[in-house]
Amino acid sequence: MLGAYDEDALFDLLAIDEVDRADCSRLLQRADDAEQVALAVAALRRSFGSFNQIPVDEPTQEPLVWLKAFFTLTPRVVAWSRRHDIPERVIRDTLADVGRHLAISRRVTGEFGLQTWRWLTYHFTVRIFALGRLQFALERAKPAVEVEGVIAAGDWVLAVHIPESGPLLPALVDESLVAAKKFFAEHFPQHPVSVVTCDSWILDPFLLDRLSPESNVGSFVRRFTPIDHSSDGHTDALYFVFRTRDLTRLDELPRNTSLQRAVLERLELGETWQVAWGYLTL
Repeated sequence: MLGAYDEDALFDLLAIDEVDRADCSRLLQRADDAEQVALAVAALRRSFGSFNQIPVDEPTQEPLVWLKAFFTLTPRVVAWSRRHDIPERVIRDTLADVGRHLAISRRVTGEFGLQTWRWLTYHFTVRIFALGRLQFALERAKPAVEVEGVIAAGDWVLAVHIPESGPLLPALVDESLVAAKKFFAEHFPQHPVSVVTCDSWILDPFLLDRLSPESNVGSFVRRFTPIDHSSDGHTDALYFVFRTRDLTRLDELPRNTSLQRAVLERLELGETWQVAWGYLTL
C-alpha cells in the first residue's frame, strides 16, 4: 500500500509525532475499513491535479478512513510533485501538515484522531503548497469574490492559508509572497496568477479595529483590500486561537494578547464572528 515507503519513512515524511505513530501503525494494519478507504482514495484521485475544478466527493465522513486514504496516496503525491519539479523542501513542508493536524486533534480532544481531515484533502489532491511561512492553494475564483478590474469569476488565484507554525512575522510573510510569485509562474505557467485571496475570521473588521498595525496579525490583515463578501463563522476565531469551540469556557481562557482579548470580547458581546474576504496583488 505504501509503495516505496516503509512506515518509519512515511511517518517521517508526514512529520507525525512519536505520540501518534503507534496509532497510525495500528490504523495501517486494519482490514475492516478497506472498502471505505478505497472509496475515499477514488474520490481524491478523481480530483487529483484539477486544482479543485473537480470537487472532492465525500463517500464517508469518518476521519480515520480519510487518514488511511492519505497514507495510501502519499507515494502518488510525491511522484506527481517530482514530475512537476516541485522542490523536495516544498514537498516535505506541505505534507508536514498531516503530522501538525494530528497533533492539533490530540491537543483538542486528548486522543488520536483527525478533526481536520477535510482540510487535508487539499494536500492529497495536490492543490496546495507550503512556501515558507504561508501555504497557497491554486484555484479558480468564485463569482462571489469578483472585484471589478482585479478578479473575475474563473480567474486563477492563490488562496493563502496560515499554518500553526510560529509567529506571523512580516518579514516571513514578505518572503512567502515573493516565493509564491516565482513558484507558480515557474511550475504552473498554464494557470497564471497575480492575485492572492484570503477568506478568514482574521479579516473581520471587528478585529482590525482592535489590533495595532505593528502587531504581526494586524500587519498581515492590513495587506489585504476588503472584498464585499462574508459569511458567519461564529466559533472560528475561538477555535483557531484557543483550539476549542466550547462557548461555556470563555471565562477560563487566557487574555494575554490583544488577539485573545479581541476574540473573547466579541463573543461576550453576543456578536457573531464573520469570515470575511480580501485580496492583494503579487
